[in-house]
Amino acid sequence: MTRPFLAATLAVTVTGLVVAAENSALAATTAPDTSITDGGDQIVFRVSQANLGPGYTWGNGVLHFGGIDYAIRVEGGGAPAIGYSSACAQGVVTGLSNPDQLDSTFWAVNTEATAGSGRGAMALQNSKGVELHLSTKSTGARLSAAAERLRFRIIGPSQKTFASSRCS
Repeated sequence: MTRPFLAATLAVTVTGLVVAAENSALAATTAPDTSITDGGDQIVFRVSQANLGPGYTWGNGVLHFGGIDYAIRVEGGGAPAIGYSSACAQGVVTGLSNPDQLDSTFWAVNTEATAGSGRGAMALQNSKGVELHLSTKSTGARLSAAAERLRFRIIGPSQKTFASSRCS
């Protein structure tokens, strides 16, 4: 690798994620509205990702559904990628009629080039029709073009409020 190539690689600070659902593609013709409002169902979570070829993703967060905050856990893995990054994702949840519908697997095709910090977007859909439209902020050093499986689990009532868990 040449020095200019390495310098350009380290200057990239954008994270972008495109997601395929378990049984169908989530088609979006326009960028989703990922702004956080005071109403509606919302989610925020922080994850860490470590890869050397195959890798692992882990983290936790809060689902705000029907005025109640639920603790969630996120785990998964994917390949190929190399490096380590941590990210905070927050946004809106649609298609959720009860919190148990979030408790499932989401599939993602993840492209990331982070050196320092970056911003991105993520859209996820599970086989139950639940959609997550998220804004992400990441830090670290990671290069990825990975197929990734993310498993969301509802842990129970959250001791942290959604408002205090938001990405800064």
